[in-house]
Order: sequence, then structure tokens, then C-alpha cells
Amino acid sequence: MTRWPRVGGSKPVKVDVRLICATNRDLEKMVQRGEYRADLYYRINVVSIFLPPLRERREDIPPLVAHFIDRYNKENRRQLKVTPEAMKVLVSCYWPGNVRELENCIERTATMVQGDTIRDLAFPCRQNRCLTQTLHFVDKADAVAAVAAFGPAPARAVAPMSAPAAAAASGPAPRPAADDVTHIGPTHALPAASPSRDDEAPPEGERQRLIWAMEQCGWVQAKAARLLRITPRQLGYALQKNRIEVRKF
Repeated sequence: MTRWPRVGGSKPVKVDVRLICATNRDLEKMVQRGEYRADLYYRINVVSIFLPPLRERREDIPPLVAHFIDRYNKENRRQLKVTPEAMKVLVSCYWPGNVRELENCIERTATMVQGDTIRDLAFPCRQNRCLTQTLHFVDKADAVAAVAAFGPAPARAVAPMSAPAAAAASGPAPRPAADDVTHIGPTHALPAASPSRDDEAPPEGERQRLIWAMEQCGWVQAKAARLLRITPRQLGYALQKNRIEVRKF
């Protein structure tokens, strides 16, 4: 029980509340670096629960999938089920968005699938690598080479907005087939190669990485898809999911 005055008021009002905070940042290190208010941290840090990311407790994925599927079936009067091959794809995914990303993936796939069985091919994955993991990893050498091929970004490009940094996945991402790139709308001819700095590495956050790729490629989606090693269709979905407006010049 505590007392809080109303906004603009002078008389305190008794309230009974429980404050629950969640973050994916290391607040103690941020306090040491002066990036987070120490007084606020000491006020909210009473009982701390450290939960490992979903990729470090993959044994929790099957029961979570079963729960999401069961809830979806009840809400939509369906009888969906997941095959072992599809479950293997889900268990092997990176899941930087943790349980919320898994929930959205299940709901999206259940909505789009035809029939009552979710198979491994129903997921927008390429060789058991989810779209988010592909976006979170771009090889630096390939990025520099792509920048040299595409030329510098236009001066009118919009600066990326801040977003929580996500851990980079390991292993090179497979390149999309040629048909996945050339058949998605018209693309401009590639400009002449220009020198680029070796220290120009892509950012870590998914939204930042998407905007970075679009800026490097002059906001041409086909070029940005090649830079990120995904298909233009996947890029379009990722831009829509992150609410990134494509600039037109």
C-alpha cells in the first residue's frame, strides 16, 4: 500500500499496486555506464527473475507449440495438428523474439495453412533457418562487396530508428535462387562500383538491419533482398512487419 497524488493534484490517494518490469537489457551494466538511472533501478529491483532465452531452453518449445495450437483450434473451431518434421523446424529455429515470436509464427502459419496439418514446408523458412535469423546475420565481407556493387546510399535516405539489439546468429545464410530476385518487380541497373570502408559493418537489430540494407541499395527492394540473402517476398513481409515505409525518389 502506498500513496500517490493525482496528476496536477495535491491530495495523495491510497493505491495498492504491484509493479512488474521486464527487459532484455543488462540494467546493472547500464547503470555502471550511466545509461540507466540508478535511483529508478534500485526502486524496481526487489525480486529479480532471470529467464534464459527460448533458444537456450528448446525443450520448452513443443509444449508451447501445443498450447498455441490448442488455443487457436478452440478460437477458430479447427482441428490443426503439427507433424514431427514441422516440430523439428520450430525446435531448430533461432527465436530472437522468444515466446512472442513463436506465438506469432504459429498463429500466422495456422491462419495461412490449407488443411488440418501443419507440415515443415508451411513455415517461411529456407533450409531450416527462419527469416528473422537470416535478417540478424549478414556476413561482413559480403556486405562490403554488396555496398561496392550497389554504390553509396542516397543523401535523402532516412536514418534508422533505435531498436533493441539482437544477438547475431552463427553460420552463413544461404543465397536465394536467381528466380526469387529477378521476377519480383522491375529493378534499376546496378551503378558502377565505388570504394567502401572495410569497417562498415551492418547493425545488429532487425529493424536497423532492414533500414541499413534499404539505404545501401537506394531503397530498391530487390537489391536489398540480395544483400540480406533473402527473397524479395520475405523482405516485403519483414518491412511490413517492422512498419518500415519504403522511400520513393
